[in-house]
Amino acid sequence: MIKTITTIVLCCFLAGFVFGQDEETNFSQVYRPQYHFTSPQNWIGSPSGVIYSEKDSLYHLFYEQSTVDVTPVYLNMGHAVSPDLVHWNCLPVALEPDDNTRDLYKCTIRAGSVLVDHQNRLGKQLGDQPSWLMFYTSVECGIRLAYSTDAGKNWVKYGGNPLIPFKADENARSPKVFWYDAGQCYVMVLARNPESSDIPEGISFYTSGNLIDWTYQSHYIGPKGSPDMFQLPVNNHLDETYWVVTDSLGSYMVGQFDGKRFKPETELLSGVSGTFRGAKTFAVADEKGTSRVLQLASIGDAQQPDMPFAGQLSIPVELKLRTYPEGIRLVKQPIEALEQLQRKVISITDKNIIPGLNKNPIKRIKGDCFRLKGTFGLKSVSSFGFVIRVGKTGEGTEIRYDATRQQLFCLGATASLPPEDGKIKLDIWVDRSSVEIFANDGKVVMSSVFTPVIDAEDCVLYNTGGELYIENLEIYPLESVYGEGKK
Repeated sequence: MIKTITTIVLCCFLAGFVFGQDEETNFSQVYRPQYHFTSPQNWIGSPSGVIYSEKDSLYHLFYEQSTVDVTPVYLNMGHAVSPDLVHWNCLPVALEPDDNTRDLYKCTIRAGSVLVDHQNRLGKQLGDQPSWLMFYTSVECGIRLAYSTDAGKNWVKYGGNPLIPFKADENARSPKVFWYDAGQCYVMVLARNPESSDIPEGISFYTSGNLIDWTYQSHYIGPKGSPDMFQLPVNNHLDETYWVVTDSLGSYMVGQFDGKRFKPETELLSGVSGTFRGAKTFAVADEKGTSRVLQLASIGDAQQPDMPFAGQLSIPVELKLRTYPEGIRLVKQPIEALEQLQRKVISITDKNIIPGLNKNPIKRIKGDCFRLKGTFGLKSVSSFGFVIRVGKTGEGTEIRYDATRQQLFCLGATASLPPEDGKIKLDIWVDRSSVEIFANDGKVVMSSVFTPVIDAEDCVLYNTGGELYIENLEIYPLESVYGEGKK
């Protein structure tokens, strides 16, 4: 009886979806992000990753997507392409739920990872085009594999699925698969609860030579939820590299990996505050051929008022390891391609601000999409910050730095942020319903969604308790990726 009701509900959802696809998408909605990725309609969740295709010179993004509602039901694997990781075009879904399910949850698709099978280990390559592989979680149906022989246009589910059968007590999920060159094998990292109830949840490591048969190697307790793992040089020194493990909330550990076991050299560190979830990394080559590690994540999956979509992804960032007095830390910086959205800059330099004696120094700034990038000398100030998207009655969203506590606050999130040489650096990206903050060159990051008052476009810079020195502050209005005609 329950399955019958579920099928009826799903059919109603599908009927509504087919009708909705005939309507032209409106990208000018008041809460539609103008440069953060969203689906034209319905819900999106975490990304599975990105593959760059030399065949069409496009980046291919894969992500969790509902085709029926603005909630995470009947999930497929969404597919979008971009020439620059900024301007995206949504394509038909790459994968539909498994086993011809009509259930809203069972055997539907959750995020995993994607890669190019350069060595043809799976044996599916046709001609000179390496096959693409997608590892994913089929809800209550195991860890599964699909492949594409035409650069992502069409996908075939592997006939021997599941690779790792579903066990309710283990709840293995979110597979991240990558090539481990030193061991000449592939590694799969899974969120998992081991069979023994005495061993807490964490991440498990498996290895394979053919991408089909996977051997369990070890389990590490600590990180929870969707894992990721990647290798980075320290301070850009290619002869000194470490492995980084991240969890679903953006926390991370730095350490060593021998292909079977991870040995951390840091504790679990907070990487991002706010609504950041389920990040995935991918490697791209720069102009010199050097590999760079980039990252995308979900920064919120709730529906905004009266909007036909739910969920948005972060702006893409580049990851690096830097040495600080307290040890090696992961830093994040927005990719340079985003700067193409910047309009004429408004600059303030070498200016002292006294509480109560100066009017708002950025009162000229109005808009719903802009970037604030500045370096601030603390002098005698107790706190300072910005109030963004301020309405006619004075309400807005506050970004505040407490110099006494050395903490950054925004939308309920708090992060420790000690000054460096008596200064605080802030790089703030404001969109119509989200804000991302990169503090002290990306050592501290906050990503959150918010619901501003409609038509609230003012911005305020304030300080309390003492003098604030603006060494430099650059303010850039940001263009819509959808063009002026749709903004």
